[in-house]
Amino acid sequence: MKYYDEQILEARWEEERRKHTTLETGIYVEDDLITFSQVILPDTKIRLYLPEQFIPMPESVKEVKYPSINAPDFIITSLDSTVNFGFNILPVQLEEGDTKTMSSQFRNALRNVNPSIRISERVDNTAADKGSEMSWFGFKGYALDGQNYNRMYIIRMRKTVLHGIFNCPPRVKDQWEGIVDQCFQSVEELWDIL
Repeated sequence: MKYYDEQILEARWEEERRKHTTLETGIYVEDDLITFSQVILPDTKIRLYLPEQFIPMPESVKEVKYPSINAPDFIITSLDSTVNFGFNILPVQLEEGDTKTMSSQFRNALRNVNPSIRISERVDNTAADKGSEMSWFGFKGYALDGQNYNRMYIIRMRKTVLHGIFNCPPRVKDQWEGIVDQCFQSVEELWDIL
C-alpha cells in the first residue's frame, strides 16, 4: 500500500508542476514555485517579467559579488544571492544587426580578461517578443562564491540598448535556461509613460 501512496504523491506533484510552466502561471525551480510580474527597470522605460521573490541586491553584497567598476547598474537577486539578473543601459546607438557585433566584442573581451572562461553557446540576432533585436551567449565562469553559469544579452530597442546578465549555480542551469529566455523575450520599451 505504501508503494501506491508514493506513486499517487508523485503523480500529484507532476500534475502541479505541469500547471506552472509560464511566467504568467509561475515556474518551479527545484521545489520552489517562482512567480513573476512585470517590472519597469529603475530610471528607464524598459519593462520585463522578473521573479517576484527576488530583491534588489544590497549595495554591500554588490560590492563583494561584482567588485568591478563595470558592474551592472541594477541587480536583482534571490534571497541567497546565488541567482542574479543584472541590467545596464549602454550609451550607444546600434543599427540593425549590430547586436551580433557587440555580442562578439563582449565574448572576446571576456576571453581576454579571463582565458579560463568557457563560452558554451551563443544565439545571434533573435527577436524579442516586442520586436527588439537581441543577441546573447552563455558561458561558465568563476565568481567569489564559486563556479557559475552566465548569460549575457544585448538588446537593441527603438531608442535604447539594454545589456542584461544572468547567472546561477551550474546545478540549476537547466531549470533556469527556459525561464531566462522567457524573461528577456518579454523586454519592451514603453513610450506612453513619463
